[in-house]
Amino acid sequence: MKLSTGRSSLLLSLCILLTFVLSCTIHIHLYRRYRSNNTFLSPMLYLPSGKYLKKVSFGYHALVADFIYLWSIQYYGDAGFHPRMDYLQHTYDIITELDPQYLDAYQTGALFMFYEGRNPKAGLRLLDKGLERNPAEWILPLDAGFYCMVNLKNKEMAAAYFQKAAAIPEAHSLAKRALASLRFKMGDRAAAMALWQEVFDVAEESRIKQTAYQHLHELKVLIDLDHIREAIQRYVERFGRPPFNLDQLAAPGYLREVPRDPEGNPYVYDARTGQVTYPQQLTLYKKYQ
Repeated sequence: MKLSTGRSSLLLSLCILLTFVLSCTIHIHLYRRYRSNNTFLSPMLYLPSGKYLKKVSFGYHALVADFIYLWSIQYYGDAGFHPRMDYLQHTYDIITELDPQYLDAYQTGALFMFYEGRNPKAGLRLLDKGLERNPAEWILPLDAGFYCMVNLKNKEMAAAYFQKAAAIPEAHSLAKRALASLRFKMGDRAAAMALWQEVFDVAEESRIKQTAYQHLHELKVLIDLDHIREAIQRYVERFGRPPFNLDQLAAPGYLREVPRDPEGNPYVYDARTGQVTYPQQLTLYKKYQ
């Protein structure tokens, strides 16, 4: 009985393997025929849903997903095939239904949807689907955040995705660093500084710790200068002139205390113009000083 079961399993495996080999052969034949004759022929055949294929794959659904994924790379990566994008969403839905943990498929599918299919909504939907099924994979919302920032120019959406990535335990510090940089661009320097502080506190790599320290140093300068300049403006509005020195701002309605620079020195103040500056040159935020 055991021998018979073993033979059945072996025969089934061979049948599946032969089917894949045959499929590859047919695909190569169609590919060569199309390329040589330059005729209008799409080698894409409509496939049923991934849930259906999963049931008829006899437990080899991950292998089937691999096969379709490798095929999709060749097909969608070749600009000579037309129409290439008609089944793009369907193809990657099939792959990720067969293997919901197939991270490469979510990332590659989103890449094709953004750049080849010109369908960012579908790309984000695929990455959202991947995160829903793989809640510990911070790379998926991180990718979505970069697409929103670079391709869609939507900082709010990008920040939301970066926030999701940063909130995942064991997420790489890149998630918080990306969120910190974006928060700064959105005008929230305090939030950016808080995020860089978190990166600094847990960083194990000296390179990342040094980068975080430099951001913290320069953000403190910018935030201090913002507060002092706002206080000077309020003083001018009340008295019609700038204060004689910054110590005059250490009063209710202005500043609780006049901040000093990261080195512990007072900021440079010109009583004639009411301008306050940091004596050293910033590196990361030079143009914002």
